[in-house]
Amino acid sequence: MTTTAAPTTAPTAVRDLFTNRWLLLFLAAWAAGTVYIFTTDRSVLPLSDQEPSGYFSGIAGGIVGMAFLFLLARRRAPLDHRNAPDFRNPGKETAGLLAWMAAVLAVGSVFDIRTHIAFVGLAPGAQAVWDQQTPATTLTWAIFNFVTLAVLPYWFFRYRLGYRPDSMLLRFDRPKVWVPFFILVGLPPILFVATPEYYSTSVTGHALTLVLFTLGSFLPIMITTQSLLTPRLSVLARSWVTGSVLSALAYGALNITEAFLAWDSPARAALSLAWFMQVAFWGLAKAVTTLRTGNAWLHIATTHTIHLAEAPAVATTFDLR
Repeated sequence: MTTTAAPTTAPTAVRDLFTNRWLLLFLAAWAAGTVYIFTTDRSVLPLSDQEPSGYFSGIAGGIVGMAFLFLLARRRAPLDHRNAPDFRNPGKETAGLLAWMAAVLAVGSVFDIRTHIAFVGLAPGAQAVWDQQTPATTLTWAIFNFVTLAVLPYWFFRYRLGYRPDSMLLRFDRPKVWVPFFILVGLPPILFVATPEYYSTSVTGHALTLVLFTLGSFLPIMITTQSLLTPRLSVLARSWVTGSVLSALAYGALNITEAFLAWDSPARAALSLAWFMQVAFWGLAKAVTTLRTGNAWLHIATTHTIHLAEAPAVATTFDLR
């Protein structure tokens, strides 16, 4: 993979963000959705009648983490059509990825398997979802997502198409910089939403949580959306910011069957669309992280480690305490 250092006379990455009309339109839609969530009757949706302040409070921490990331990546140009890996046919590969994601979503919905088991920030709704889980359903979720969104896409692009790990953004460059960043940014979200039960959960419960979410969430999302889809969208859009917006929408679409959404009435669809924009917002953070650093792993720290706070629910489901 070839990379190009950002010229000192080029517009900064921050300026790229806030002069991009598609990002500004996305943020306007996100803001409108946020206002709608706080002002409408949230009880029309399953699991969404709780106060959403806790969910939105995580955004402040996310912004701090992203600012830190931009500071550390200031000498690197974001990935776009000028310096991305040499993709053989980005249009066809992107279409194939989107079709595959749609197929996985459709098959999963038949068997009641979703991209996420629950969104921990939506307590107590998240616990209501976990109360319905069994060891079998939880393992099925992890295995299904791992195979369909991690193993098979990785195998196809790595061994059938011949892309190297660095072309898939899987090289962890500058570990002395990004490993400490990973820890410093990835740990606070867990502690922020952790309940008292989190600290009394057994070591086995925490270890199982890490394994389950690595297989069922971290790696599947990383491979399909960050390693493969996001850089190709950036190349096709000829803009890393526009590519990030497109990736955000694709990530949101991968979550349209989540337990707290419903689309069977105008009121439910309107509120679900508002929540869709919230999910897509975190998809935007993932894509910006990936394209700004050229590292598909780092989005786990900026947006995903919060799921490890679900250790008490995992331990209860598997009767580990």
